[in-house]
Amino acid sequence: MTAEQIAGWDAALTELSGSMGRLFNRPEPRVVFAQFVEGLLAELPRKNGWTLAERAGHVTADRMQWLLNGSVWCADLLRDAVREYVVTHLGDPDASLVIDDTQAQKKVTKSVGVAYQHCGLTGDVPNCQTMVMLTYATQTGHAFIDRRLYLPEEWTADQQRCRETGVSQDVGFATKPELASTMLEQARATHVPFSWVLADADYGRDPQPDSPACAGRTGEAPLDPERGNGPPPLARGERSRCRHLPFHQSLASSEPLSRSLPSRVG
Repeated sequence: MTAEQIAGWDAALTELSGSMGRLFNRPEPRVVFAQFVEGLLAELPRKNGWTLAERAGHVTADRMQWLLNGSVWCADLLRDAVREYVVTHLGDPDASLVIDDTQAQKKVTKSVGVAYQHCGLTGDVPNCQTMVMLTYATQTGHAFIDRRLYLPEEWTADQQRCRETGVSQDVGFATKPELASTMLEQARATHVPFSWVLADADYGRDPQPDSPACAGRTGEAPLDPERGNGPPPLARGERSRCRHLPFHQSLASSEPLSRSLPSRVG
């Protein structure tokens, strides 16, 4: 990674953060938003309101916390702006939409959607939140373009708990494949170019006609050996014969940029 390339990453991040400023009515949250994003990409041992504020040179974490909990802005409009940016730079009619879920472990009980549920990272059932993510992937890069927070039935059935945490009473229970289908429909509605939909077998087992298994523009479904639409499981000691796709230049990868960002501003 050359100095010119690092400078290019920094300039691109500044341009991207600046273009998102239109989503905020006042200049203060625009500045804090840019500092927040840089902090998330920087190499900090821990990332929370206090550490991000300290890196930005703030005396307290109030401004970071206000950005997330008090200032007026729309996360969905921000999502739309990011998707537009990604498609502008990576748009390809042969692109893939990749569906996967991720978890964030929690010690508290009032974070929206938190429950004892399967965590793919650890393989056990900790107290965590689950997010279904949609990634746009091409041979030149990949980046997230959408997300949905999964609410277990114990949440959607408890209206008081939902009210206390700001969840609209209109939000009902939806399975993770249903959340994925909603994101795929959103991608189609906004004319995101793609030809393939990729997901693991849990999403491919959904029998609904609008499920991720039926969502590919050319009819591709996730491989699921149990349904007979994929290769059999590998025998012990057998190596996969899958071809590795050349997704090496990642727009979403922050490692080169994180090395160029100081751990503290000022």
